[in-house]
Amino acid sequence: MSLDIPKPLYRIALVICLLAVLYLALTPVELVSGLGYDKANHLLAFLVMAWLADGGWPGGERAWKRWGWLLCYALFIESLQYELPYRESSWFDVLADLLGLALYSGLKAAFPQWAIFPRPPLQSPPRP
Repeated sequence: MSLDIPKPLYRIALVICLLAVLYLALTPVELVSGLGYDKANHLLAFLVMAWLADGGWPGGERAWKRWGWLLCYALFIESLQYELPYRESSWFDVLADLLGLALYSGLKAAFPQWAIFPRPPLQSPPRP
């Protein structure tokens, strides 16, 4: 059994999440060296956005488009951070974003019975 969350709700939540991540990515923060919690935040954010995108646009045939758009978003954020004097751009951030997408896909493939994963709508057979 899957959670019956309407697609528009997933889509609205994804837009809110995208805006929140953009705000956090462009806000000045104290720079911390190393690979600490920042990479975990990237991984978690993109895992959640993958889930929301999957719920808003379900179906295996759309997976590459969803992940492609989220990867473009990750690159967009890093390009903006590159231009800001108070932020750092890092390929490790993009790698953590990709790992978040891969982790979502892996969990969905390994545990398809979990109700948290959105399911594509069942198509009724064509009428004669």
